[in-house]
Amino acid sequence: MIVQIVYSYFSLSRLVDLANKITGLLNNKFPDNAMLTTVLSAIEANVKVALQSVGSTQKQNLTEAIKDADLLRDNCFISLKDHVRAGLRRNNTKYNSACQALWSVFIKNGTKLYDMSNDEQTAATKSLLTDLNTTDNQPHFKTIHAVEWLNELQMANDQFIELSKQRSAARSTDTTIPDDEAFKQLRQSVDLLENVLNTLYMMNDPEGIQEAVNEINQYITEANTSARQSK
Repeated sequence: MIVQIVYSYFSLSRLVDLANKITGLLNNKFPDNAMLTTVLSAIEANVKVALQSVGSTQKQNLTEAIKDADLLRDNCFISLKDHVRAGLRRNNTKYNSACQALWSVFIKNGTKLYDMSNDEQTAATKSLLTDLNTTDNQPHFKTIHAVEWLNELQMANDQFIELSKQRSAARSTDTTIPDDEAFKQLRQSVDLLENVLNTLYMMNDPEGIQEAVNEINQYITEANTSARQSK
């Protein structure tokens, strides 16, 4: 009888490796057994899908990068906004006047852009930057020592836009299924093979099936141990 595969220990790549070893053995020993061939073909098809999907979760790094870029953009916006607002209380006429002029731009475009959806925030930040970068406002940023601050907000928004474009492009061309779905499909076909092998083992047909099952059990035992140790 087939040893149980402890799937909770396995990554998709480890399950692919085990499936390949099992199908390789059975295809070599029983190439003409119709009952096995049907199940092995299903496993091999799922292995192909799994190989395309291995690491598809890692492909979502762009999504994580976008989250980081969004947080950076929020922080740049908030810090610049708070710097300008703090200057409204400063007892320095030139500095205070510069902050008054810049604060009116924030009021016009919104002081809580970070509460908007990503697309809305991008559009609103673009509008804000356009208004802040006018010829009239440039001297104000020099007065309050915030030229670099403004540039950081511009770069953060540009970075967010570029990463969003990259993710959209990746999604439009990526037809692979997620790792977890590929794992589920491969597991189902391996489970079906287990049932078939148990039936053939009890019938002791075809000749040599019990020896093959014993060898497969060795594969599974070793794979279980290795997968557990890697957890």
